[in-house]
Amino acid sequence: MSVHTLEDMPLMEDLHEGEVYDLAIVGAGLSALSLLHSGAAALGRTVVLDYQEQVGGLLRYLLPADGFEAEWELLRDFQLPAGVRLLLQTTAVGLLPASAAEPTHTLVVRRRQGTAQLRARQVVIACGGVECPREHDAIPGTRPAGVMTPVLALQLLARGYLPGRRALVYGDSRYALATARRLEEAGLEVITAAPTSGNGRSVRLCGTIQEICGFPRLSAVRLRSHDQQSVEVEADTLIYATGLLAGTHWLKGSGVSLTATGTIAVDAHYRTTIPGIYAIGAVIRPQLDHESSLRMGKEVAALLPGGVL
Repeated sequence: MSVHTLEDMPLMEDLHEGEVYDLAIVGAGLSALSLLHSGAAALGRTVVLDYQEQVGGLLRYLLPADGFEAEWELLRDFQLPAGVRLLLQTTAVGLLPASAAEPTHTLVVRRRQGTAQLRARQVVIACGGVECPREHDAIPGTRPAGVMTPVLALQLLARGYLPGRRALVYGDSRYALATARRLEEAGLEVITAAPTSGNGRSVRLCGTIQEICGFPRLSAVRLRSHDQQSVEVEADTLIYATGLLAGTHWLKGSGVSLTATGTIAVDAHYRTTIPGIYAIGAVIRPQLDHESSLRMGKEVAALLPGGVL
């Protein structure tokens, strides 16, 4: 069986709109790679699409890292099964479920060449999410340069740029603390902080962010501890790493039911409210640490019609 390694996967392939796939996977992050690795080649003609230029989702910018050995092993050794088409730089912008008049699901996608459509008998939504920005939590203060989520800081490092000199990393997930270690290795002075430290992972400071200070560049972050003491931390960079938001905005009007928090509602078999459409990964369980992504990919590979155990 021929396979493609990550290095020789094409960035873009021609899109033939008349084709009908047995399975379309939206997203090429860890849950999707786990699904493919676990037997998607047996599911028939499969197409995978992702808006990025590489597979692996947001976490790939951090890997390898302590605490993410299984995720790194999957990404490092992953090979695209023969017969599976990979469409990178391809963004899903709409979903038209199957109907009596049209028995296949239609994905509306956007590429550099324009908008097109993909048709598939089954769809797995595994498009992950976006890191929660400070604006989402309505943190008071100025809007200076130097405030970013972990993925931006990691992307800057990957391109040879330092995001700052003294960084406050706010969050106590494995992902946040691994990002802090990566920044320290790059030469930044790093301070870690989080609202609480109840997960067993130690941070230097505990408290809620009260205000972001400085303009045009960040100069300090004010924290309030649980005993109501105010602490001002001098920093030119704030890495805000508190959570993940499910990437479900493009499903508006599709008929796929969402929960009150914006995640996709699924049953115990990862089935959405639309027959033939499944969802796995951060779109149903947003986690910066992606603790369930690999397991979900394996499970849905066996649950899909034609899947293998």
